[in-house]
Amino acid sequence: MTDPGRIRNAASGLVVRDQHVLMVRGDWPRPDTWWLPGGGQKSGETLAACAEREVFEETGVRVKAEDLAVVREYIQANHPDGHRMMSGAGHRVEAVFRCRILHEPSVLGGPAEDSVQLGVEWVALDKLPGLRTLPPCLPAVITDVLAAGRDRGAVYLGDTYA
Repeated sequence: MTDPGRIRNAASGLVVRDQHVLMVRGDWPRPDTWWLPGGGQKSGETLAACAEREVFEETGVRVKAEDLAVVREYIQANHPDGHRMMSGAGHRVEAVFRCRILHEPSVLGGPAEDSVQLGVEWVALDKLPGLRTLPPCLPAVITDVLAAGRDRGAVYLGDTYA
């Protein structure tokens, strides 16, 4: 059951290599959905450390979270046609960090993949617009962040889903 008063902090990693972005694929909330590796923040953990841990757990890739690129909220009650959060929270605040690769395994796959995760892949940036992503605006967000470069600083997207 969703608790509309509960807020869940989360962090994700934007990991790009050779015009490809590291993405997780699953059948949640709909079949063949893609998202950035990330997840919920643990007590006592910084958001940057959360992004690094989550990227490793879901993909096996060790990264260093560098600059904060995007802050996005998702307030479930504002999006009746949107997805239901797995955490039970009614409000999620997500920080997306650009990440630098420290070590990449020969085969992608992490030690603690999400239960809804079906795979992890390097996805060509030009293929992003044709994918079902969570959030749906993710391809445009990634394109904008990469085009703006590191000089721009973080962007606050607000309560977005579309």
